Amino acid sequence: MNKKGFKPLNCRLTLSKRKKHFATVIFINLKNWNSKKQLVEPPEPDAELINTQLSLIKTKLSQAFLFLQVKGSDFTVDDIYKQYKGETPKKEFDDELLNKCI
Repeated sequence: MNKKGFKPLNCRLTLSKRKKHFATVIFINLKNWNSKKQLVEPPEPDAELINTQLSLIKTKLSQAFLFLQVKGSDFTVDDIYKQYKGETPKKEFDDELLNKCI
C-alpha cells in the first residue's frame, strides 16, 4: 500500500498449472475493484483510464501468447511474459545461438 492508501494491481498468468506474477504501475483503492469483472468502478479516480490500461495489458498478453503459438514451438508462461515485455524468450535466444554456431 502506498502513502495514499492505494494498492498496486498485479497480474497473474497461468499456463499448464505454472504461474507468473508481475506488478503493473497501476494503483487503486481496493474498495473500487470489481474482482468478477476484473476492472475498477467509480468513484475510483480515472476509472476509465485505468480500465483502458488494463485492457491494453490483456491485449498485449494475448498477442504474446498467440505469437508464441503461431511459432509452433513449446513455450512456458515465462516466455509469454518475456514476449509481452518485448524481450527475447530464452528458447528463441538459444536457437539463435545454435544456428550461429552451425
